[in-house]
Amino acid sequence: MNITIKDVAKKANVSATTVSRVIRGNPKVSSEVREKVLKIIKKLNYVPNGNARAIVKKRTNVIGLVFTDISNPFYPPLLRGIENTINKSNFSLILCNTDEDPIKEEKFLRILLEKCIDGLIIVPTKTDVPFLETYEARRIPIVCVDRVVENIQTDSVVVDNLRGAYSATQYLIENGHERIAIIGGDQEIYTISERLKGYLRALERHEIILDSSFQAMGGFTIEDFVNSTIKLFSLPKPPTAIFSAGNLATVGTYIAINKLQKIIPKDVAVIGFDDLTWVEALNPPLTAVSQPIYQIGATAAQLLLQRLMDEGPKEKQNIVLNTTMIFRKSD
Repeated sequence: MNITIKDVAKKANVSATTVSRVIRGNPKVSSEVREKVLKIIKKLNYVPNGNARAIVKKRTNVIGLVFTDISNPFYPPLLRGIENTINKSNFSLILCNTDEDPIKEEKFLRILLEKCIDGLIIVPTKTDVPFLETYEARRIPIVCVDRVVENIQTDSVVVDNLRGAYSATQYLIENGHERIAIIGGDQEIYTISERLKGYLRALERHEIILDSSFQAMGGFTIEDFVNSTIKLFSLPKPPTAIFSAGNLATVGTYIAINKLQKIIPKDVAVIGFDDLTWVEALNPPLTAVSQPIYQIGATAAQLLLQRLMDEGPKEKQNIVLNTTMIFRKSD
C-alpha cells in the first residue's frame, strides 16, 4: 500500500499542511504535535514524495557526480571528501562512471539533466566537453575536480600538477640522473598534460637533451604501463630513472621492473605521482608526489554548496592546491 501525506494527517488528526510543516522542520509547529506526527510517520513507514516536493520547491536536492574510472584508487578518497561534505546538507548524490569515454560522458550528462539535478561535480574526460554548455545555459552550477574544461567557464579544484612533476624530475636530476623517462596516460587528459609539461620543463632548465623515446605516454591500463616500461628497457641506453605520472603507471612500472629482475633503486630509480596508502607496501616503498585528494573532494563540494546557496564570490573560482614530496626508498 502506498502511504500518502493524507494518511499520516488522518492518523495524527491534523491537516496535511501540518504534516508538511513537520517534515520541513517549520518552527511554527508545537513540539507536542511534531512528536506525534513523527511517531506516526515512523509507524507507517511514510516516505515523502520527492518529485512532488521538487515541483513545489523547484529543486530536487540532488547533485550529480561524474567520474572517469571509479576502479582507480584515486577516487575513493576523492568521493569520501565530497560525500562527507555533502552529507552535512540536505543534498544527495548520483554517481556516474564514464570509463574515460566522451560518448558515455555525454550520455550520463543527459540522464542527469533529465533527473533535474541541482548541481554537478565532474572529472571531465577532455578539456572540451560540449554538452556542459547546456548546463551553463540552464545555469546549473558546475565544479570540475582534478581536471578543467576550456570550452566554458566553471569553478574548479585541482592541484599544481606541473609544479609537482617538475619537483619530482628535478629531484632525480639533483641525484645525478640524466636519462629520465616518464610513463603516463593520454596527453589529452589535463592532469597528464600538465605533468608532462613539468617533466619537460625540469629537463630543459637543467639543459638535459630531450629524448622522445623516454616519453612513454598514452597508456590506460596497468598492462599498458607494464609494456611501456619493458619497452624502455629494450632501448640501447635505457633510463636510469622513471617518473610515473599516475598511480596505475606506478603499479605497471613496478610489475615490469620485477619481471625484468631489476632492483629499485640500484638499477633504476622510481618516483610516482600519487601517494596512496598502498605505496608504502611496495618493495621498496615509493617516493611520491602527494596530492591532498580528500581535500580536493571536500573543497569541490563546499564550492558547489556555496553556489547552490547563492553564497561566496560571483566570479568563477579556480582553486589550485599544493602537492608535497614524500621521500621513501625508491629513488
